[in-house]
Amino acid sequence: MPESSAALGRLVAHENSASDLLAFLFERDADPLITLLGLDVDVYRCRREGRTPAGRLDVVVYRVSDDLPVAVLELKGASSEHGDQLDRYQVWAARFDPVPLLFYCTLDGDDDILRAPWRRIGLAELFDAWSGAGDLNAAWLSHEIVKVLRGWDEEADGVIGAATGWYVPDLISRRTARAVSDALGRAHQDDGVAEALRTSVGNPMLMAWRRHPRGSHQAWIAVDVRSQGRGEPARPWLIRPCVDVYLSDRSEGEALLEAHDLAVGLWPAMVLPSVRDALDRSGRCDLADALRAGRHDGLRSRAESTTLAQWRAQLESDASPSGNHPVFRQDRGRRLATQLELQVTRINRTDLADLMMIVLDHLVEHARRS
Repeated sequence: MPESSAALGRLVAHENSASDLLAFLFERDADPLITLLGLDVDVYRCRREGRTPAGRLDVVVYRVSDDLPVAVLELKGASSEHGDQLDRYQVWAARFDPVPLLFYCTLDGDDDILRAPWRRIGLAELFDAWSGAGDLNAAWLSHEIVKVLRGWDEEADGVIGAATGWYVPDLISRRTARAVSDALGRAHQDDGVAEALRTSVGNPMLMAWRRHPRGSHQAWIAVDVRSQGRGEPARPWLIRPCVDVYLSDRSEGEALLEAHDLAVGLWPAMVLPSVRDALDRSGRCDLADALRAGRHDGLRSRAESTTLAQWRAQLESDASPSGNHPVFRQDRGRRLATQLELQVTRINRTDLADLMMIVLDHLVEHARRS
């Protein structure tokens, strides 16, 4: 991608600046957006970050004659919906008569927002509306923005480690999560799900879960996949086979104890040699070769029976033990994992989805036999 497009990409990558670019194009020529949104022929103005009791709306189009909102556009780049954000915007919009049209704009265009009255528009389609604008400056800027967006779209389906777009890892995690969730739905009905998430520092991640065949109703076997940062596309992604236990109506101590016991039973299947063997048996030697781990094959330290017994005794006597689990990587103490590294210089998102499905099946089968 040329340097000029990379510089423009830094603007397009952030929702605030992308919304400003959209508002600027509207100022140059309003007709393309009016036509795309299906608005009546009239005079409109565009407002950025409209303050409402529901929060800040990215872009609101108002009819000049009565100053009423006729369309709301929520732009999403790397992020997705925050909590009940869209519900709050919808409640705000319902105060007006007629109710303004609501548009959810993402690079995918077919993102996970399905519910009416929100309508989907792909960001490339949105900015491409000005490609034939009478204002030549608007048409040129539209072309450059769309070139960036479509380049990122292509990169999301290509080699992960070769991507240059700032939020391509987010697209990869979302698209992979949808593919895995669909595959789990076909193979295991209500027994599995996948979701795109974020790490505590904001990096893209995704997880896929299946119920633990020997655990409580709140016990799951999972594969946790994490990008280590958008700025270094060739940096390995983290693969964390794990058990994931939720509280439900029991105490924290009971959940911690179950997570520990299930992880101890599963750890022989969670370490690098066992995961590689499962991939080899499934005909994916390429994925097995792309995995690496530290000197304990993914564990924090050696799984000594004495160490594990001592930690279990501490859990039984203290519902909130100090420090991290001595053997497993952990989140909240109830998600216990090994940690592997996946070299992504020859891996695409389809490969990543295959790896997650194979590893999940491997872990569940081991748990069933144990």
